[in-house]
Amino acid sequence: MTRSHRAQHASASPSAVTLGETPRPAIGGAKVDWLTFTWLPEPDEHILATVVELLRSHGLKVHAEDGNGHFGFQHGARLYVLLDDGARHQVGLIDWGGERMRGRARLDLSGSACSRITNWQGMQDFLYGAWDCTITRVDLAVDCLQGEFTVDDARNWLHEGLFTAGTGAPPRHSTPGDWLSETPYYGRTLEIGRRENGKMLRAYEKGLQLLPGSGDKWTRFEVELRRKDRDIPLDVLTRCDEYFVGAYECLQQLLPVAGERIKTHQKEGELTAERMVSHCREAYGKLVNVLRGHVDSDELMDVISRPGIPRRLEKASLGGFIAGSSLAKPLPKELRP
Repeated sequence: MTRSHRAQHASASPSAVTLGETPRPAIGGAKVDWLTFTWLPEPDEHILATVVELLRSHGLKVHAEDGNGHFGFQHGARLYVLLDDGARHQVGLIDWGGERMRGRARLDLSGSACSRITNWQGMQDFLYGAWDCTITRVDLAVDCLQGEFTVDDARNWLHEGLFTAGTGAPPRHSTPGDWLSETPYYGRTLEIGRRENGKMLRAYEKGLQLLPGSGDKWTRFEVELRRKDRDIPLDVLTRCDEYFVGAYECLQQLLPVAGERIKTHQKEGELTAERMVSHCREAYGKLVNVLRGHVDSDELMDVISRPGIPRRLEKASLGGFIAGSSLAKPLPKELRP
């Protein structure tokens, strides 16, 4: 398969400050602040050259330095940019090869790298054109440069139950930073959710992180999404606002847009199972009703079931749907006989 990397014209971004942080009008839209993806390169592809060309053509003037592979990959390279003083600043990693990785390659771009990319549509085009491309992590960030919303707002939303994901249980949270200081010096962070579960919000005082004691009001809200029991859509790179708000509904207070939620495999499994049960009841409900008059429930289940998982539920089962308690829940009223 042949790929063409389309470099589209984009207006130059404002000059970068503090290792790549790009100022934006308060409150600006959401932006990509970290990106990790994997893909299956073509057999004759020079992976490092492909990546360097891709990034340079979309605004990231990157250089590469050979190194060791990471996370089980056989080969690797560090990606860096040259700062004004001539120093090297690492902005990413590229890894590829190794029998364990089945020929895949992995590109990891830091927030500093993402802030320098000027053409996200072109990056998205590359992902769509790559073979078996999968986003494994993406961070979406919104900056409140003048403190229009703060970590105290996020804390209040937590107390009001606005981060509860429909289960009734409050989300896990942590509070690194100067929460016990009357006047924060290094800044406060509120983390909601756990990255191990695939979704987490960080609200933190970015201005104080960069300039301790300055009193700077810059606050950043950052949603981290990982490929844990979910498939991250490739258009997250160009629809940042929608997916940012879709992570937690209360974030619509920052960006007044309709959110786009990313369904987990378990939720997909529940919906698929409901549809399949409905079809089964329509096709075989009368037969099951007759059989119930001749055998008890346990024996009936043994008679009509067989080992295996329906193809439409395989992905959901890997995400924990089958192993969880979902199947033990009562059917919705509309599906009950």
